[in-house]
Amino acid sequence: MKKDPFQYIFRFCCDPGFNDAEEIPALLRYVDEADIDDVAVFANVEEINTGHMSFDEQDVYLAMMRKISALLAEKGVTMSVNQWHSVMHADLGKTLRPEQNFRPMVDVEGNEAKLCVCPLCGEWQKYIARLYARYAELEPSILWVEDDFRLHNHEPLAWGGCFCDEHMKLYSARAGKPLTREEFLAGVLCPGEPHPYRKIWLDVSRETMLSAAGAIGQAVRAASKQAKVGLMSSAPHIHAAEGRDWHALLHTLAAGRPPVDRVHLPGYQENSPSNYLHGFNMVSMLTRAMLPSETEVYPELENFPFSLFSKSRRFTRFQLLSALPLDLAGITIDLYDLNGNGIVWEDGYQQMLHRTKPYLNALTRRGVFREERLGVRVLYSPCSSYTLHTREGSSMEELYPQEAFFAGLLPAMGVPYAYTGSPELTGQIVAASGQVLRNWDAGTLARLFANNFVILNGDAAWTLCEMGLGRLAGIESVRWLRQNDGGYAYEQVTNGKTYCGRKNARASAIVSCSDALDVTYAQGAQVNEYTALYDSFRRRTAHGQVVVDGRVLVYPFGNFESSVSIPPMLLNSMRQAVLHDVLRTAGAPFPLVCGAPYLEPYCFVRDGGLDVYLVNGSTDDADAVELAFSAGTAPESAEVWRSHVEQAAPQAAVCEAAGTGVRVPVDVPSMEAVLLRMPAPGAEGETPA
Repeated sequence: MKKDPFQYIFRFCCDPGFNDAEEIPALLRYVDEADIDDVAVFANVEEINTGHMSFDEQDVYLAMMRKISALLAEKGVTMSVNQWHSVMHADLGKTLRPEQNFRPMVDVEGNEAKLCVCPLCGEWQKYIARLYARYAELEPSILWVEDDFRLHNHEPLAWGGCFCDEHMKLYSARAGKPLTREEFLAGVLCPGEPHPYRKIWLDVSRETMLSAAGAIGQAVRAASKQAKVGLMSSAPHIHAAEGRDWHALLHTLAAGRPPVDRVHLPGYQENSPSNYLHGFNMVSMLTRAMLPSETEVYPELENFPFSLFSKSRRFTRFQLLSALPLDLAGITIDLYDLNGNGIVWEDGYQQMLHRTKPYLNALTRRGVFREERLGVRVLYSPCSSYTLHTREGSSMEELYPQEAFFAGLLPAMGVPYAYTGSPELTGQIVAASGQVLRNWDAGTLARLFANNFVILNGDAAWTLCEMGLGRLAGIESVRWLRQNDGGYAYEQVTNGKTYCGRKNARASAIVSCSDALDVTYAQGAQVNEYTALYDSFRRRTAHGQVVVDGRVLVYPFGNFESSVSIPPMLLNSMRQAVLHDVLRTAGAPFPLVCGAPYLEPYCFVRDGGLDVYLVNGSTDDADAVELAFSAGTAPESAEVWRSHVEQAAPQAAVCEAAGTGVRVPVDVPSMEAVLLRMPAPGAEGETPA
């Protein structure tokens, strides 16, 4: 079978009896023109979904899939199966059929779904297991489980479930008393220290989805020794609120084969490339960090609602290039209507896919993205919904962690990062946001602060103090200043340095900013203030960015409205320059991209050197790349792999001294990428591996 290093999996919608006679031959042509490696054939999808399909309906799709599989095999291309529903995404006006004795999902308000089912329902589990077993008999490459395999987001339900009678019995049994839904939810969302009901909710929810996954995984394995089971996953901060155990879930579905995941890419519709990269770093990259390391990852490239009006060819290419740091086996491609329209040749996606494939293959073949990541270590925990404190206790959304902030902010400012799920680090620069620090005990956190340079945003500093551990960061007390309440209007440099050519440089802190933490530092703490906050009357009102005892940066902004976006006011050249100054002073062992907003770096340690993959999320071209290095580590040369040249082959570049680092004379056009392979210090003249 055809096996490129980077696999294109084309998701194909065909409506049997309507357009199959035309679209199956079209598919075979498309496979050739777009360099497709695998075709995932949809069943009972989207607009032509009839609810939980009958086995007679499945027979029609099975017959079509057998035909397609045989034709693809002649080309050396594999076939996968994209069953579109498990629990069901939404009711959409449909109901369960009389013969489907499935238990409906019940939401937080007691509303009962008409079509979406409780994933713990035994009758449904037997049904979905048989459905997947029958597909598995075709020996497909991958059997996909869609992202409706979750507890949240099942319209018209409020938030999601499940609070059916059977689940309420489980919650009550673990609580040791009969519980009403209202009483149980009040405990789950209780403000402050998590109530015991929170753990009951998360544990039972986790076990519910593992039970359903086991039904699917075991049924597939009984029918096929080879077929893999892949999961489409949604935003990890939301999955945290339903207790997802990523490793257990993926392995349970895999049932002895390698785990497979279709990581969510945030741009269903085209938006600015810079905003797209915020979502990519805060959602897609966090998902990848939570998966078992051996997982085969094929992220979801989709342009819903499926035309050049929703996404251009160039933006689609940008998504392909920018996805590489996920360490991919390939990508799934969903470009055309799911209503039976078929392939739209005039859109020209096939030519773009063909032109981009050699670059994706070349970098994947070299294993660049499998190497150790280098950068600021951004802390996260998949268990944060167990530990975080709610403030109002009024909605399930309060269970969403906010730990990806620095993964969005840092690369936009030219700073590489890497997620880490453990604070047991030494000699690193570590960033904490949200309430992530609640996941570890005082001794563990003491070692974190003693052995590393730690960056805290306002939420993390507030959390540390609420835990009674403010002393670890030299903090005596904190209080929140609310955005736009008059307590501050701008941030001003106060350390006497010139940034961006300005003395006493200012950056706005109103309207599209955030709340800020007013910090009182402990007596005796060495406070190196970089900036302070001022009100509209030019009065200083609070510390701004401060380095404490040479080992902690307090970045005061927090209480963000979203887990997956960066307040626009926090992104500007002054704040970038201050951050770079702090990191260089802290001895950052990785390069920083100077200037060039949204020229986002991903750094990897390689035997004999360093790989820096740069993605340009600006709509401006970058004429050259300026990188700041710590003393004595700047390279003299680089091997350059451009995405925007005809041949996927390296070129040599001589680095020029510039500022605190080097200028690499390589252009990076908007929405393109460049890989710089640099030798280790003292290894100049050697050929990069």
